[in-house]
Amino acid sequence: MDTWVWIVIAVVVALVVLAAVIVAARRSSEARRVRDRDRAVTLREEAAEAHVAAGRTEAGAAVARADADEARLEADRLERPAVDLENEAAEAQGRADDRLAEADRLDPDAPEGGRASHDGGHRADPTDPRR
Repeated sequence: MDTWVWIVIAVVVALVVLAAVIVAARRSSEARRVRDRDRAVTLREEAAEAHVAAGRTEAGAAVARADADEARLEADRLERPAVDLENEAAEAQGRADDRLAEADRLDPDAPEGGRASHDGGHRADPTDPRR
C-alpha cells in the first residue's frame, strides 16, 4: 500500500479517536451537570427543613420569653404587698419600741438607762449564741 493510504487511515483513526474523546467529555460534563443539579435540589430541601426548624425554635423562644415576662409581672405584683407588709411591720415594731422606751422612762423600778442598756435590747436575737 501506498504511503498516502496509510496517512488517510491514520487521519481517519485520529478523527474517530478525537470524536470518541469529545463524546466522552460531553457525557462526563452532562453527568457532572446532572449530579450538581441533584445536589443543588438536595441542598435546597435541607435548607428549607432548616428554616422550618429555625422557625419552630424561634416560636419556642418567643413562648419562653412571654412566660418569663409573665412570671416577672406576677413576681412584681406579689412583691408590692410583701414590701407594704414589711414596712407596716417595721413601723409597728418601731411604735412598740417607742412604748417600751417610754415605759422604761416612766418606771421608777426600771434599771438605770432602761432595758436597752441593761439587756442589750428588749428583743431576743434567735441567732445570738448567748441564748
